[in-house]
Amino acid sequence: SLTLVLSLFVTAIFIVLALKPTITSIVTLRKTIAESEKILQKLDSKVKNLETAASALEIAKPYLSTLNLDIPNQGANYSPLTFAVENLALQSGTTIESESLGSTLLFSRILSPFSPNRKQGVVALPFSVRVSGSYGGVSMFLKNLLTMERVISIDSVTLSKEVSSKNETSQVALNITGNAYYLADEAQLKQALDSSKGGK
Repeated sequence: SLTLVLSLFVTAIFIVLALKPTITSIVTLRKTIAESEKILQKLDSKVKNLETAASALEIAKPYLSTLNLDIPNQGANYSPLTFAVENLALQSGTTIESESLGSTLLFSRILSPFSPNRKQGVVALPFSVRVSGSYGGVSMFLKNLLTMERVISIDSVTLSKEVSSKNETSQVALNITGNAYYLADEAQLKQALDSSKGGK
């Protein structure tokens, strides 16, 4: 009968209305679970990357102190470099006639270009040195300079003959120019150097 049909129709409408929030909640819950699974996968990947990085750091730790001597990370390290060059001259029996190092930042209260961060890069520190002595002595000096602990590169080497006025013995002079290297944030370093120049 019509009454029964209407009754069933109204009942169906109420059932649908009653189930709609539940269905919506189930769909929302499934989306949330799917998003949570994606987040968990990303976190799991990050954890694995961190574990790999930690393992790599453990392997590298014994070499960090040596690496810091090769390419300093706390500034240009003028004093150890000049001391090393002077020691090489002493070992090779040569005399340092002149020595110069390029300018860099020694200290800043505002900027910290030497603090370790992702922006740190290798910065060149120009240097030049002139030594005199016997040919064997200056050859040894050059060889030892190239193999010393501090990483350097040589731009030019010139050799000239000299005569000592004391005993008229023949000597040679060796002129070397090149670069030593250190780690720094180049943008901050440039800003600090520009500020110091502007303040003069």
